[in-house]
Amino acid sequence: MTEPRVPTRVRRVASEDQARELAAALQRPGRSSPVVVISTPAGHDVPFVDPQRVLDDVAGLAEVVVIPTGDVSWAFSSGMPPDTQVYGGASRVYGTDLEWVHHPRRSPLHFAYSADEDVRVRDRLVSDVMRFAVRAGIVGSVRSAPDVAPTGGKVLGVLGTRALISTEDGGQATIAEELVFADVALARLLAPGMRVTGVLDPARRLLDVRRMVPDVDALRRAVNAAYRVGQVVLGRVEAVEHDAVRIALAPGVLVRVRRAEITGNDLDLLSDLFTAGEVVAARRVPAPLDGLALRLDDVDESEDQPVPAIALLDGGPPWLEPPLPPAEHVGTRPSLVEPVEPRLPVAEPVGTRTDDTPPTPADLFGVRPAEPGTDRARAERPAPGPDTGPVLTPPGGQRAPTPGDVAAWHAGGHEALPSPAASESPAEPAGKAARDLSLSLDAAKAQVSVLAKELLDDKVKRHQVELEVDRLLGRVGELTERLERSERRAEQQATALRKARQEAARLRRRLGDAGGEEPEDRYFLDDEEQLRFEVLAEWARAIPAAEKSGRPLAEYTVGPRFLASLADVEGVSRDRVVWTLVMVLTGHAPEMNGLQVHRLRTGSGGDDPVRQRDDGAACWRVSLQVNTPSARRLHYWKLPGGAYELSRVVVHDDVEP
Repeated sequence: MTEPRVPTRVRRVASEDQARELAAALQRPGRSSPVVVISTPAGHDVPFVDPQRVLDDVAGLAEVVVIPTGDVSWAFSSGMPPDTQVYGGASRVYGTDLEWVHHPRRSPLHFAYSADEDVRVRDRLVSDVMRFAVRAGIVGSVRSAPDVAPTGGKVLGVLGTRALISTEDGGQATIAEELVFADVALARLLAPGMRVTGVLDPARRLLDVRRMVPDVDALRRAVNAAYRVGQVVLGRVEAVEHDAVRIALAPGVLVRVRRAEITGNDLDLLSDLFTAGEVVAARRVPAPLDGLALRLDDVDESEDQPVPAIALLDGGPPWLEPPLPPAEHVGTRPSLVEPVEPRLPVAEPVGTRTDDTPPTPADLFGVRPAEPGTDRARAERPAPGPDTGPVLTPPGGQRAPTPGDVAAWHAGGHEALPSPAASESPAEPAGKAARDLSLSLDAAKAQVSVLAKELLDDKVKRHQVELEVDRLLGRVGELTERLERSERRAEQQATALRKARQEAARLRRRLGDAGGEEPEDRYFLDDEEQLRFEVLAEWARAIPAAEKSGRPLAEYTVGPRFLASLADVEGVSRDRVVWTLVMVLTGHAPEMNGLQVHRLRTGSGGDDPVRQRDDGAACWRVSLQVNTPSARRLHYWKLPGGAYELSRVVVHDDVEP
């Protein structure tokens, strides 16, 4: 069976019947290729988007159709589902899977407000075509064919959603963003000079490199290998829930971060702090075997430098870049944030369309003129009156003489027209016939004048409507730009708010409870029993159930000076001390760079001997705070049998055990 051919010329819809046929064809199941429909702006004969350039860019993948705005687009819209119409300068791509029938946002609407926006809209249309073509299997369908010989090449450069490749046979090809990761910019996948291999479509010169793309399991293994516990890593916000945020460390590799690991303020709304598509820094913390867990509340983005993000393809660049500071953020927009979808403008008369149904061309251009010869046309004919001139009706209901009657009568040698009832009554005087003829001509001229005036009024009204549509289109463009600016400001404010929350939490930890200590929950009168209870509770919460058997709390004793030092040293929260104790007692602490675990020396010099007791116990030092004046430290002894003895909580310059 031969594959249906895609039209190689731009098709132009010229009549209402053709428009209705197009609407029916778009909704017909089994359509073989996507269809690009480009409408002309009101008052223009050609669209702002060059349809031939679009066709050149999607040759063999999609059909391109141009439809004029007016009665033709009205007929098209009347046959389309709600919110899927195209007119007034808008453009859409209609995929073959018909998802857009019930979900119009699957077929996004693109507006061109002037000829200067041709390139922008054309790029979006081509991207939509490619996305629908990949989904329909029109391109990339040879991926699973193992007998197709791969083609190698080198990346020459990346421009937008396309990469130019120099193939090994001396030719050139392109890689389409939609044929790799649809939600990752191509510049974050490929780099100039990088070697690639894939299946070449010789007709379209498209190189399908999806054989190079690792699956989710491989990406998860790469993330586990690249990011160690304690490191600050980059992730992309995929979804914001009421009590958690889902962050992708790679496409498909998601980590659900709970509110408790993000902010300690119950009044914070996570939707105010995060935006889908935003790149954030987070710290990797212990999780079940081969699992992933993150915290965001202890990351200082001004001091903690994240490790580079993994590359999704061998030899490619990091797939994420660190977020820019707010000052550098101005004027930019995250590339993965879904674009605002403009709606078709509505120019409706006062007192009509009180519902929320989508506008139609009828709303823009008013009621259609009546077809000649119909009852409606006869009903709308002007009534006789002073503006239309007299309407002659001879006695008896007969019609008035016409110029044809005059000519025929004179051809017979007669001087005057007979009465319509000449056989029954004497002929009318010749002067009366001439007067009747003159009056008939005057009436016809008056009727022509009225019709010409109505036609002129219609043209003026239509021109006024077209001007109003153009004004509304400009207003839509202005409002769209304002909305985008507002969204960018909201994203910047959300980032700044989250950083402020984190800084406030750090300040609270540094300053302690200077304004009076909140009553603490005590379950035991004995301080050591209370501490052991808190350590056990934190272990139960912090260590996942599947890992508890492999990460038990080691045996430990509380040294004679530990509880007093815990009470005396201010500027660090008790919760931080307890959490650090759990990391030490489960063996996680040495794996976490942020805790900076090392042997305690007799002095501050790097050559000073380490502290060791006669019983063989070694003294260790772990950071409770970093980059803080008089940063707090925890000292503990590690005994030869593997048990621990908690020594003291001290400030940075205190090097006594």
